[in-house]
Amino acid sequence: MKLASSSTLIPERACTMPILRFRSIEFCIHSTKLAVNPIVYKLPQERRLMSKAPITTGDTRISCVIDEIGVALVTIERPEKRNAMALSMWTALRDIFLDLGQRSDLRCIILTGKGDHFCAGADISEFDKVRADSAAGLKYDRINDETTLAIRDCPKPVIAAVSGFTVGGGLGLALACDFRVAHSSLRAGIPAGRLGLVYSVLDCSLLVERLGLTAAKEVLLTGAIVDLDNARRLGLTDRVTEGNVVEAAHELAAEIARNAPLSLAGNKAILNALANGTAKDRAGELENLIARAFDSDDYREGQRAFAERRPAVFCGR
Repeated sequence: MKLASSSTLIPERACTMPILRFRSIEFCIHSTKLAVNPIVYKLPQERRLMSKAPITTGDTRISCVIDEIGVALVTIERPEKRNAMALSMWTALRDIFLDLGQRSDLRCIILTGKGDHFCAGADISEFDKVRADSAAGLKYDRINDETTLAIRDCPKPVIAAVSGFTVGGGLGLALACDFRVAHSSLRAGIPAGRLGLVYSVLDCSLLVERLGLTAAKEVLLTGAIVDLDNARRLGLTDRVTEGNVVEAAHELAAEIARNAPLSLAGNKAILNALANGTAKDRAGELENLIARAFDSDDYREGQRAFAERRPAVFCGR
């Protein structure tokens, strides 16, 4: 991938072959033999931003809309505090991801923050009430962990569109996602040591899974807030743009959304299980995901579409 003049992500090869229009989605076909595997999959911006009715959440500072191709945009909306998370926001974010994971009309989720920043982490100003002692602190951490797991284990692929301050619990949210698309303004880090905190086992495990042990130690033991270059060096980002970071995330989401939902969910579950060491204990469950895909209507549709040299129409069953 490379940056276009508008600073959004585009494929290396320009589209020189005819465009097929199918269900408001444009497919650029580079080879008639590969018609079911197009290089470009893009929904025009004016159509992509159209959405169904917003989904109600438990806190008005967490919003969610779903577009025409089944991509949900979940937004943390507290820009006056750099989208710092109050306890009720953690709960609302957990609940919306649990709900989205069960929706058959959904293909992918983007998590972002309103304004110039993704998320400045937990709202420290409420700690004297919601995290005043060990009992309250452990309860708070339990809710945080539930939110992290709801994102990490969501059957739908999740993309974090990050910019500006992405620190502490905010970076933890981004690391719970499958991909991180970053704006050049990114400032990322986990200053837990400066607050006298020990990071949770779950969040530490995500750091190690995503970054490796040495980079995870650098993030936690220095507590440094790093710029984009160092974030890339540490492995905190997957794609970078100087343009609209949500638009760049939508481009990746569109690539993902063209694939069969059961395939997306099964492949994500198996890869996550391998990464966190639970694959052996969950062998039966994971084998069932493979079997379910073989028995699905989508598997048969994929074969027909390949033979007929046309885009597949997947239904998620």
